[in-house]
Amino acid sequence: MNLRRRSPSPLSALCFLCSLLCLSTPALAAKDLKILSIAYDQHFHPGDPVFFSVLVKNNESTSQFAEVDITLSNLDTEAESTLTPVLTGTIPANSTLFLSATYTSLTAGIYSVSFPLFDGDGLRSDRIGGKFPIHVGTETESVRVFPEAIHLGTIPPGRFMYPTPIEVRWSYFRFNRLRLDQPFTIRIYTDNAARYEGTPNAVRRVSPAGLVSLNGRYVLPLKVWTLNFGPDIQETGWDAPLAGPPPVDNNDYWLGPRLLEGTRSLGSSAWVRIPDLIDMTADPVTWRRLIGQDPDDTRFVADSNVTGDFTLKNPFTFYLATEAGPTAVEGSYAATLIVELWNP
Repeated sequence: MNLRRRSPSPLSALCFLCSLLCLSTPALAAKDLKILSIAYDQHFHPGDPVFFSVLVKNNESTSQFAEVDITLSNLDTEAESTLTPVLTGTIPANSTLFLSATYTSLTAGIYSVSFPLFDGDGLRSDRIGGKFPIHVGTETESVRVFPEAIHLGTIPPGRFMYPTPIEVRWSYFRFNRLRLDQPFTIRIYTDNAARYEGTPNAVRRVSPAGLVSLNGRYVLPLKVWTLNFGPDIQETGWDAPLAGPPPVDNNDYWLGPRLLEGTRSLGSSAWVRIPDLIDMTADPVTWRRLIGQDPDDTRFVADSNVTGDFTLKNPFTFYLATEAGPTAVEGSYAATLIVELWNP
């Protein structure tokens, strides 16, 4: 068999040369543009004008075109949209420029906000995320609990978790004149003052919080758990959003995780005591709050939660547990349990 080498045609050689030129062309670099600050309000009614302002810095030695696409992501539907028209402007060399616009197209929902910045070539130069979500809605305030009556059955000795979750459906939307969060909380407590008499001749009257015997003399402590309570998975290894309420027979969750010196972090227990109405003062620290928000309360503020908001999606659930210790007295017990939406 004779093999002969075939010379490439001029067209093939030209195509090959063009391919080499395309591969060797360096990619365009985005212009040196930076977002210095952003400003927008947090709460609106549907159709209200929403004003955004973005300060952009041009670090180039020549004037540059800048475009900011305000991108909203609905936290419920996860749908993403870009407000139009986008913010555009030409920034002089080594200067700053405010880009701003007002929109009226926002519908009801809660939206996270991001501000990607593009140069005149359509390349992204910078991106910054808004610290606060945007809330759009109409005034509402409601809370419902299911079931409304709970039968715990026979409570065994020791710790016991009622296996059926209690569901809370809630809705709340109010804001102040500065369009900031109007504080609210959903708290839980017992109201057993009319039930509890106490033990005759007792030196100290104990709290009526929990389950009260029908003769009014004895109480069984009542504890509650919801996703807002207790240490996170990094501290204890328990993934509550996936596995549900932590086991009551584990002291790390019932009493609190151990500290290095051997004591327990009693303020980090997952299962927490439900107080009675007479135990509560004007200080929210004495309450048992299931969810809530308060821009003036820094207790729940963190790098990932700058607003201090500790709400849960509607509906959310909580669980109840008891501990019948060695001093528990046999009998029938009951309690008036209140789940209340409170705002100042």
